[in-house]
Amino acid sequence: MQLTSAQAWSRAEAIARNHPEKALNAFESLLSCSDLKGMAHLRLGVIAARAGRMRDAVAHTLASASAQHPDPEFQLMLARQLADLGELQSALGCIEELGVLDGIDPSVLANAGKTLADFSFYDRAEEFLVRAARAGVRSAVIEYLIGLSRMYCGKIGMAQESLEACLRIDPGFAPAMRALVTSRRQTADNNHADRMRSLLARVGDQHAFAPLLHYSLFKTFDDMGDERTAWTHLEAGMRLRRAQISYDEPGQRALFDALEQFAPQQCDAASDVTGAVPIFIVGLPRSGSTLLERMLCTNPGVVDAGELRDFVCQLRWVCDSIGGPHLDVQLVDRAKECDWTELGRRYLEHTQWRAGSAGFYTDKLPANSMVAGYIAQALPMAKIVHIARDPMDACFSNMKALFADAYPYSYDQGEMARHFLWYRRLMSHWHEMFPGRILDIRYEELVAQPEVGMSRVLEFCGIRRAPGIDFATTRLDGMIGTASTVQVREPVHSGYVGQWQRYRAHLGRLQSQLGETEA
Repeated sequence: MQLTSAQAWSRAEAIARNHPEKALNAFESLLSCSDLKGMAHLRLGVIAARAGRMRDAVAHTLASASAQHPDPEFQLMLARQLADLGELQSALGCIEELGVLDGIDPSVLANAGKTLADFSFYDRAEEFLVRAARAGVRSAVIEYLIGLSRMYCGKIGMAQESLEACLRIDPGFAPAMRALVTSRRQTADNNHADRMRSLLARVGDQHAFAPLLHYSLFKTFDDMGDERTAWTHLEAGMRLRRAQISYDEPGQRALFDALEQFAPQQCDAASDVTGAVPIFIVGLPRSGSTLLERMLCTNPGVVDAGELRDFVCQLRWVCDSIGGPHLDVQLVDRAKECDWTELGRRYLEHTQWRAGSAGFYTDKLPANSMVAGYIAQALPMAKIVHIARDPMDACFSNMKALFADAYPYSYDQGEMARHFLWYRRLMSHWHEMFPGRILDIRYEELVAQPEVGMSRVLEFCGIRRAPGIDFATTRLDGMIGTASTVQVREPVHSGYVGQWQRYRAHLGRLQSQLGETEA
């Protein structure tokens, strides 16, 4: 007797559950069924990803996207899988299809908004989240995400209203407090210190939110000029956050050592490239990369594409090595046999769409400093601008930022200093291997003499300056999806230079390990 589609799917699911080694054959047998083909491809993509086969995972997931999917929840699941595999343009297409459907379940709209926010499309995330809220999906998380999206889009007043709405639903939702503190300078007459201290006293230092509350209290008292109280909270926040995360420092040192073995190779990388040219802005986080990007993008010929994870993702595809968004020693080892031409081609295929009709677009992921040599090898037309900052300012700025899932070295003075020294040594290696391919620009120069600094950047990138631009006074608007979203909307100034000096008495270990007697 012939099985119905539902029965065939249930049978494949049972085989995969009870005999995992037969799961591949079970779902491959469904590819001939037109109404199951899309779902089977998606499941085969998940199986391939779990087995470490990046290329197969991408191929099956894209094949799933090409099928018809009447179920919005399945479409959303597919979008997230596509995004996780670096196929963001296809993922956005899936979500946009949801946006035009009538009568869609509001919870699907809410989850689509969350997905868009996860991948930094905050302008589109706000639209989906607001639609969901108007349709009746009201929760602290939804209000928080609306507030966060609005803050990243520069709608500060509206963002604060949404964040307060979140706290009315759940007064203990610490991320909303953190966002409120970040959204403006705190003053003695207008701050959230009492509500944060009260919550911290209630939940205790072992709560998952405790580091976030301490970092928020640091920012509050730092704004108000109370360095003693501010440092007490920063020190506690760093200690608690460090206890929450896993950081393999020997493994990180091995990664830097492996990268320093790389030397240029002969290849025909991207010799026939056309279209928009990528400008990579690299450096240690919190060194001024967002400011540089925003100043560069005041020129109408340059589009801000934000912090892209495409280069490492496409490196994984070329090396057929599944993994997260960050570089690892195994991937570096596999990259010894990398097809650099293919890597450059795939990177451009996956990113040039962001430029629209512009001739240049930015890729501002700070961690691309780790692969600057790979970028130079695979993309000979690409421009690489390295923004460097005073070591103590750069390290302290990292330490006082609470990162979500990156930069785990930033919660201990010794680990921070050692990472900085490895990073600086690697950048010297890239300069030696690819002379003339990387432009160094100092943050201090950029804020003290923006016209001089930006003239150097434009000349290096081959960009003709548009008339009427004044880099010293131009206000930076638009979507800025980084922790410095509020800070970089201020007029360009040098007020953040030497900020570490206010905490000099507490930063002796950092300064000693950096070898900085005076900075």
